[in-house]
Amino acid sequence: DIDECVAESHNCSFNETCFNIQGGFRCLSLECPENYRKSGDTRCERLPCNENKECQSLPLRITYYHLSFPTNIQVPTDIFRMGPSNAVPGDKILLSIISGNQEGFFTTKKVNNHSGIVVMQRQITDPRDLLLTIQMQLSRHGTVNTFIAKLLIFVSAQL
Repeated sequence: DIDECVAESHNCSFNETCFNIQGGFRCLSLECPENYRKSGDTRCERLPCNENKECQSLPLRITYYHLSFPTNIQVPTDIFRMGPSNAVPGDKILLSIISGNQEGFFTTKKVNNHSGIVVMQRQITDPRDLLLTIQMQLSRHGTVNTFIAKLLIFVSAQL
């Protein structure tokens, strides 16, 4: 595998980030949805809501992750771990896949009260790009906050 991103032999624009995958690359750009602002290369933070109830139910943060692996990797295999950046005694999380899992390749598993994992439970036999949306609801001191992880998964042919 040649890393086109390091070799600078890609054609990504100035506004895009080059992401190396087995046998190629992808040009990625991050656009935050309405009511969010970009805070880093892979993260969108919710803007202040004031008294807007609809806004207050939106996730606090949407973070994008890029994963790349070949077809036919061993299953089950843990591909992603999610939890609060600083756990507090009494925390409880609920992890769920809210989109992108129509074919049932993935599931979530609770590790403990402040950590969960996404597991690839079925083999992906052909190359494809998947976008999996994972929601974590964090219950802390009687308040529930929602966080979203967008997993861009690039499955490439086994070489």
